[in-house]
Amino acid sequence: MKKYLPNLLNIGFGLELIVLILAYFEANGDTTHFFQATARLSGRVSLLYFSFLFIYATLNPSVEQSSEALRVKYILAQNFAILHVIHWFLLATAVSLSGFNIIPYRLMGGALAYLMIVSLPFILKRKLFPNLSLSLVFNIYLTYVWLIFFITYLTRVTGQTTSVTGITSAYYVLISIILSLMIWRVGFLLKNRKLDLNS
Repeated sequence: MKKYLPNLLNIGFGLELIVLILAYFEANGDTTHFFQATARLSGRVSLLYFSFLFIYATLNPSVEQSSEALRVKYILAQNFAILHVIHWFLLATAVSLSGFNIIPYRLMGGALAYLMIVSLPFILKRKLFPNLSLSLVFNIYLTYVWLIFFITYLTRVTGQTTSVTGITSAYYVLISIILSLMIWRVGFLLKNRKLDLNS
């Protein structure tokens, strides 16, 4: 991870460029379809970068100030936040062009997740809520953002979202990835706790 860390954000921008190219060919000149495709595909870039942070933060729980682990987590959180904001702009444009009937209370969970995603780098730098426990912040952040990804893909595989684009089978792969991440994290943390109790 450390080897690629300095270039990870640029790689993310490159992936977003690929998203635009793929969406262009998929849309066949339809602007609405183009933004729907970019929103869908950029969401997968966001999931990839969230996974980097999720895995690293699980393997390296240290939140000591000036530690290497916290520095890496800050960079991963910042990269994810930047790329997810790009996803948000593409998604907002797609929703606006599609004329979906937006129900405000259903947006609250996702809006809170976006707020947490954008805030985390500032919290880690102690520019927001300097007295918060960073360990608690990470536990809440990783669990809640994971839950939003899970619910997003769950609604697609169960057909609860009428505006689904793309291949349905892809959502089964994505929700499997999401579930595997949390199962792995819970198992890893339980194993470490058991080791701590026995030591």
